[in-house]
Amino acid sequence: MGFLDSLRRVLHQDAASPPSAELATVWGLSVNPADPGSAPLEATTEDASVYDRAQWQKKMKRLLDELPASEPDWAELMSDARALHFDKDWITRCQVEEFLLLIRRAVSDGHFTEQEHRKLDLARDLIGIPEAEAEAALHSIIAEAESFFGKSVDGA
Repeated sequence: MGFLDSLRRVLHQDAASPPSAELATVWGLSVNPADPGSAPLEATTEDASVYDRAQWQKKMKRLLDELPASEPDWAELMSDARALHFDKDWITRCQVEEFLLLIRRAVSDGHFTEQEHRKLDLARDLIGIPEAEAEAALHSIIAEAESFFGKSVDGA
């Protein structure tokens, strides 16, 4: 059966027949034909597709890696998150996890440069992490790196 045959079959179905539960859920429609005007379900992070979440996370990671040049794109990233109805707590968790990974990458070579300091400070500002919390995470990760490598991190 070709695409046009499928389309014709779908378009000529009885208009009064209710949509399937799966289709209704995907489109945010009411499954109850007596209540066709019910409001769509509010989307949450779980409602967003795995693909959308993965793509958003990739974009966030890229933007944080490319700071400070990518700073102007941050507002668009956050607009995308709102448009996709991502849960605010999920967004915050993703951002904080990526911030911690930025710190780890910055100290992994044993040298913590002024450019890396500025990048982390800008990332902290964009994400909205309090300075004291970011400093505590930085000191903890530096201590962990120094313990692991057996030497101090230059510039820390």
